[in-house]
Amino acid sequence: MPPIEGKIARILDEYNVVINVGRSQGVGEGMPFVIFTAGEDEVRDPDTGAGLGKLERVKGYVSASHVQDRLSICTVQHLAKGGGEGRAEVQTLSGAMMAECLGYRSGGENRLNVNPSQISGSVQGGPISIGDRVRSIGEVGRPSQDRR
Repeated sequence: MPPIEGKIARILDEYNVVINVGRSQGVGEGMPFVIFTAGEDEVRDPDTGAGLGKLERVKGYVSASHVQDRLSICTVQHLAKGGGEGRAEVQTLSGAMMAECLGYRSGGENRLNVNPSQISGSVQGGPISIGDRVRSIGEVGRPSQDRR
């Protein structure tokens, strides 16, 4: 099943956002989403020159905490590193964005030995805003258990 895509419809606070997809689109409670923005430039294959797509900049991760027919309230999630148990810890959106900007991600302490003249920069993420794109990640299409 393809990922569920939508947008940020409202920002409730630093912990919760509303997205414009819900039960009618297949969203279930606990379903994880990535909040992202896409860059402008197409990345090209170095061998064929074919377009590979545009880079996406992750702004944060949320999961559906309350699902309605056409919208969902999502709460920020910080995916725990290590353990591999799929655990998640709550973290503020601003904290998650700061960690991303400062490079606190898996392997962030180790740098790649890259050719500095070939660095072309990355997509600028900025703060989470109304209209930012969201996409389900992981298990998709799982209906909510509460079908009243």
